[in-house]
Amino acid sequence: TNLPYHKFARALLTSSGSNFENPPVNFYRALQNKKPSDIGKAAALTFMGARAENWPSNEQANLAVFFANVGYKYTGEWKEEIVFFNPASTNIDALNGSSRTAVFPDGSTAALLPGHDPRAVFADWLVAPENPWFSRNIVNRVWSWLLGRCIIQEPDDIRADNPPSNPQLLAYLEKELIASNYDLKHIFRLILNSRTYQLSAIPRDANTNAAANFANYPLRRLDGFNARRRALAAR
Repeated sequence: TNLPYHKFARALLTSSGSNFENPPVNFYRALQNKKPSDIGKAAALTFMGARAENWPSNEQANLAVFFANVGYKYTGEWKEEIVFFNPASTNIDALNGSSRTAVFPDGSTAALLPGHDPRAVFADWLVAPENPWFSRNIVNRVWSWLLGRCIIQEPDDIRADNPPSNPQLLAYLEKELIASNYDLKHIFRLILNSRTYQLSAIPRDANTNAAANFANYPLRRLDGFNARRRALAAR
């Protein structure tokens, strides 16, 4: 249905209910570790392209606050799990009728009101157009899916001391994503119709910087899904 990507991400982050009945809940069920700190790291990796385990401990703790009220409950059904907002589960500060102050990864703050799911507060911050983490992460990933190499290499290592190989290109794609209301198909069309994507795989020179600057299309193996699809189509 080409759901706008910011709505897609928000649905995953704020999902509650049975993973059988509400598919986005599987974002939480699929996690290997379900501590607030581990959920925060998974959210940062998925939606920000950041390895939060390398952040200072206080920043990791600040991120965990937004996921401190995630509750889990099993049912009698095999592999079914209920994810829910549990105000009583927080081990950060007791909710005594007053708000708590949460700190976002960029250092800005927000009040967490009693009875209000902190995940929604984090999601609002994350998908805001002025927040560069969100749009930068996904356009960088899309570029890597199609070109075999990221603008910021690697796709899950976005940080201040790992700059993009082409800042203007990355900024252009970010701007296009936001202007199109987070339409990922629009980004795919831009890249697939570009001269860069349509370049030959034969290098034009031996410059060692050619790959980082996308001077030719990189040869790469088909992934398993596409290899099988082509084999079936050839029968």
